Amino acid sequence: MPTPHDESERALAEFWTAYVDGGRGGAGYLLRHWRDSWAAFRAVRRLPVVEARPSDTPGGRAVRRVLAGRAAYGVPSRLLGTAVLEVPASGEDYLVGRRAQTLRRKIRSAERHGLRVRTIDDDHERRTLVEVANHAERHHVDPSYRVPDPSNADLLDHDVWLTVDDADGHPLLLAVAPRDGELATLRYFRTLGAGDAHSDARYLATAALVAELSRHGVRYLLDTATPAEQTNGLRHFQRMVGFRYVRVRLMG
Repeated sequence: MPTPHDESERALAEFWTAYVDGGRGGAGYLLRHWRDSWAAFRAVRRLPVVEARPSDTPGGRAVRRVLAGRAAYGVPSRLLGTAVLEVPASGEDYLVGRRAQTLRRKIRSAERHGLRVRTIDDDHERRTLVEVANHAERHHVDPSYRVPDPSNADLLDHDVWLTVDDADGHPLLLAVAPRDGELATLRYFRTLGAGDAHSDARYLATAALVAELSRHGVRYLLDTATPAEQTNGLRHFQRMVGFRYVRVRLMG
């Protein structure tokens, strides 16, 4: 049975979906839809709370950057709600139950096409993958996703790396997650091309990343984008794989 937290969270997701569909009108949108905006503000206040005390390590500083970020007009972005995936103590539990039915189906599809996950520990291979990622961002088939001057050198500061490779060993997706105690951030999670196999790779990578973070004792994986910045396609994907909005309280 849905809890008040569930209902508030779902209402908030619907508000941000409508906001993006409405063209991301900023303060003008909020004023024109003030009743919905007020309801969304109240929904944020009712969300479950996760407390964060980032350390002074590369992972901790990455977490703090996400939580200390500012949205429009200087509003702390975490006050809008933060998309968080709760990582189970046992990574295997992530794929259990009706909630994960579609995810399991997508993973089976990826595996039938020969896709496989690798953790990347070799420094030289990591540097090569940064170059591959930079190239993919500059030349993305969708101009709206192109990044003329990618900045990904900081990925080398972190230790949770994985790729999804095709049957020939070519990387289709790169994921890098800075971690700090029970928290991690989704610093990099991008396909390195376009196509059905690349799309399936996202599901396989999510499950593998959850399992890897669980092994490191992480309990919460934070998205780096605010709800207003997310595309609705990304929001739909994240909700399907288990991300939900929570209120993160930055302590210290």
